[in-house]
Amino acid sequence: MSTWWETARDLVFVVVGLSVAFNVRDSADRVHGFAMGTIGVSRWFTPTLVRITFGLLGAIFAVETLIGLT
Repeated sequence: MSTWWETARDLVFVVVGLSVAFNVRDSADRVHGFAMGTIGVSRWFTPTLVRITFGLLGAIFAVETLIGLT
């Protein structure tokens, strides 16, 4: 059983991950644009790759949160 702040933290990660995955307010494009402007990433780093990565992370945190609640 996890504490309430661990559950709240995991829920924040779930919301952020799925928000980027579903491209709410062009968040994947913003992450891509910020990374391109600051650290200069390769051509393989695309908004689609950002969405897939954040979607997987959001799903992992969702499962971890559900398991932690039981």
